[in-house]
Amino acid sequence: MPFSSPRAGRRALLGVDLTAAGARPGAVGAHGAVAARAFDGERLARLVHRADRGLLDLVVLGDALLLHPGRRRVPGRLDAAVAAARVAPLVRTAALVAGVPHDQVEPGYLAGAVRGVQSAAGALAGWQLSGPGATGGGADLAEQGALGAGAVSRIAAPAVAAAVAAAGTAAPADIAAAAAAERAWADRAAAALDAVLAAWDAGEPGAVRRGGDGRFRVDHDGIRFAVRGRSASRGASGTAGADRPLVVVPVAGPAAEALAGRYADVARLASPDLESAAAARARVRAAAVAAGRPADAVRVLLDVDVALADDRDAALARLDLVRSVDRPDLGVSGAVVAGTGADLATVLADAVRDGAVDGFVVRPTAVEADLAALVDRTVPALQQAGAFRLRPGDEDEPTGRDEPRGRTVPAEGAWSAAPFALT
Repeated sequence: MPFSSPRAGRRALLGVDLTAAGARPGAVGAHGAVAARAFDGERLARLVHRADRGLLDLVVLGDALLLHPGRRRVPGRLDAAVAAARVAPLVRTAALVAGVPHDQVEPGYLAGAVRGVQSAAGALAGWQLSGPGATGGGADLAEQGALGAGAVSRIAAPAVAAAVAAAGTAAPADIAAAAAAERAWADRAAAALDAVLAAWDAGEPGAVRRGGDGRFRVDHDGIRFAVRGRSASRGASGTAGADRPLVVVPVAGPAAEALAGRYADVARLASPDLESAAAARARVRAAAVAAGRPADAVRVLLDVDVALADDRDAALARLDLVRSVDRPDLGVSGAVVAGTGADLATVLADAVRDGAVDGFVVRPTAVEADLAALVDRTVPALQQAGAFRLRPGDEDEPTGRDEPRGRTVPAEGAWSAAPFALT
């Protein structure tokens, strides 16, 4: 895995957030308007499989994963750990990360659910905390929080040309209240992390399991799923922390930076440009050192909304369409790349080379088109530049796992017939 490779520090990490690949509320896609439709598990499985075969490092299913477009603006939510467990057998190299709210699920069961995803996968899995606001990906991208003034930025590949415009200022009382809320969130998250890490080390029960009919068994608990099942096993070495899943912490303020430095394997930044991202990365690494960890124990990745196409004009046109039709505040307090897949590779390679970040987590504006560009254009361009890992056997360090040669995603299956058996 790239997270444990001694050479990975010199290479870019690249992940994709597929939270928006759940239900489609109805917006715009690569070719125009997209009708609202309910959750399509087979489509999600194909996307995850493609991301894994494309050698992406992370595949994230956030806790905002939608089950259906919703009525009266109240969408149904699908437990990301359940969805991740279903697609986990398709994953061999990517780290499959599920967003599970730490304040809504008992720590032992949360730990077991994520451990169950890792047991079902051929690669490392992870848990993403819910952020202090509406973080976690996909459906709530417009709400990625700023504690004060916002800004709009476009990273125009291949050069990083940011056009920053002030979006207003917040009153001092509002800033103080937001900071206090973030500190309270960080305290609750730290307590949850301590409990979940202890459960991982102790092998607490609660992993996702299959029944005799091959279906996943869960206990339904409102619109959430409290996952029950077999015990989460200790690592092969039997020592605390052995083979733990990754911990992914969203970072949008000083309390989150300190939390990430203390606990995280991956910190996801919401920053408008690479300069502010570099400053945040330095603070996270300093927090790691203050917590007695190596500075590079935390990989700091920048969240980037992308619109990718075969030429830049088409990408910019789609970005403008997305902003005008569906997400007018796209880019507020966050970075945006509009261009070709090779353009994104240039921006990422330069950012990693300059020490601004360790990689990107891409949030597609059109899931199928942007994921195809990532796999077919961005990854090969990074590999040619020596800035990304190669497939095992192609003169790169081994991952210790065999590639799933000839493995395909079935055209139909339990997703469409009976995705979950409720007990």
